[in-house]
Amino acid sequence: MEEKVNNNGQYSKVDNPFKKGCNPSYVTARSKLQQKRSRLNDDIIKELRLRRGAENLLRATGNKEIKEKVLIELGFVKSKLEVLRGDLAELNSSVKTYQNENSSQSVPMITLGLKETKDTNFQTVFMDYIEEHYSESGSLYSQPIDKLHALRKAIRTPERSEAGIELLITYYNQLGLIQKRFYPPGRSVPVYFTWYDSLTGVHITQKTLGYEKGSVLFNIGALYSQLGTAQDRGSVSGLDKAIDYYQRSAGVLKYLRDRFTHAPSRDMSTDTLTLLIQLMLSQAQECVYERMILNLGPSTKFSDCIVFSQEAAMVASMYEETHNAVSSKSVRNDVPASWLTITIMKSNHYLAMAHYYLASALLTSKELLPSFNEIVEMLEKVTKRDAKSSKHIQYTEDKARQRLYCRSHLNYVISLNETAEKDYSFCRMLRSNDDVFLNVLHTAQENAQTLLDKVSDERDFEDIFVSATPIVPKSTQLVQITVSDFSKFKVEDFFADLGPISVFSAQHEWTSPRTVKLTKDEKNGFGFTIKGDVPSVVIEVEEHSSAQTNAILDSTVYITKLLWW
Repeated sequence: MEEKVNNNGQYSKVDNPFKKGCNPSYVTARSKLQQKRSRLNDDIIKELRLRRGAENLLRATGNKEIKEKVLIELGFVKSKLEVLRGDLAELNSSVKTYQNENSSQSVPMITLGLKETKDTNFQTVFMDYIEEHYSESGSLYSQPIDKLHALRKAIRTPERSEAGIELLITYYNQLGLIQKRFYPPGRSVPVYFTWYDSLTGVHITQKTLGYEKGSVLFNIGALYSQLGTAQDRGSVSGLDKAIDYYQRSAGVLKYLRDRFTHAPSRDMSTDTLTLLIQLMLSQAQECVYERMILNLGPSTKFSDCIVFSQEAAMVASMYEETHNAVSSKSVRNDVPASWLTITIMKSNHYLAMAHYYLASALLTSKELLPSFNEIVEMLEKVTKRDAKSSKHIQYTEDKARQRLYCRSHLNYVISLNETAEKDYSFCRMLRSNDDVFLNVLHTAQENAQTLLDKVSDERDFEDIFVSATPIVPKSTQLVQITVSDFSKFKVEDFFADLGPISVFSAQHEWTSPRTVKLTKDEKNGFGFTIKGDVPSVVIEVEEHSSAQTNAILDSTVYITKLLWW
């Protein structure tokens, strides 16, 4: 059952026609998370109101005793706000909830939470506008308005599925029709929309339809990110889907950033959206790397290891960019603190994997190694050795120098993994989840140490004077933003009875309809020419005809009903 607004402005129970893609009663870890987020948002609103009231009282009163009490109360309110915002940040940092249960051995991904909203009542405003602008009884359109209410109610709890995406896009496209019907250019329409910032929990109310459309777009991008994280990354097909969903999420968020400027909430600001786009693309690139490893398996071939190395370096490079974006002053205080840790950990981890695979390539069995000249040629393409730097040694035919070259990369691997583990230990929100990431780091560290033991030498004191040569990032599939085609999702025009939207829209001004009775002249007929089906437009009126006498003006009159007798 669903709630609808009746003529008295009260809610009554009706069947929701938009059940596909919406399941408000389905209890999952994700839905529980959304419910907790909703409750926290409500608590934050209460505390903000208390703070506002206390601040107003502080400014208004001159009584010293009252001021002291108000200051104490303000201190309590601010402390509670900090706790609530910390709880919300912890919910937004939850990486366990959205992961696929079969991906327990995969590095966890970051997922965006949906923006919460409150009910909105279109009924009174739309009915009044129909009577004022279209000169029809607003009560005739109570059913289409009920449909609109039901659709908006449904998009508050979308399924984490393609059907959920379709539901959100359907509502977004419906808003495009609503804008044409009820939102005249340059005129404000008093329908208020309230949405909560998905990162800070602060609610913002505006009466611009652009705010509603932008918030829905954000949720489409967020739901795509949840679908990407929900895929089984232990299979190639699951990774293919994850890549596609993350790229689509980036596409929707980019569209939102480019089309809806001056957003009122922090989660929809230009800098935040730029960060989220970069994050989604980084995670898509990570899936490309995982798919390559899955396809080729634990290969020890020289050429495969070189490809793995550059692929991992590309992921590391993208996460470094993401970390820089998270660290920027404009967004650092709005996003969960754990994002800082996760992005730098992933950057260090994949950079470690890049150097590990390069060392593995050089330490493969002699029978599988190419010639020395081919190795040198390959290393010149893969690495960025600074000839002026004494720490960047050159790969030579000397076996001892070759082992030293490999050790420089393996020592760097161990150093990077140790840094990542240290970052992990300092992040309380990561520690509260399963130790999946930590297990991945431990495995990588053990593999690197095993390989290092093979090339260790008693004269390892030389290692402190050399450093690993940087690796050139390169990918066999550099991820790109995917633009979703919303036009393929056809929507019903709830207010089709008003007439074709190309004619009967808020952009056109109308007079009240009138009935004109014409007498047919035997010579000239009625004296006017019409074009098109109903509603037809009068394109020509003859002089001294019955039509001209009755003040039918060409190109300004639409005929909605024509009776002959």
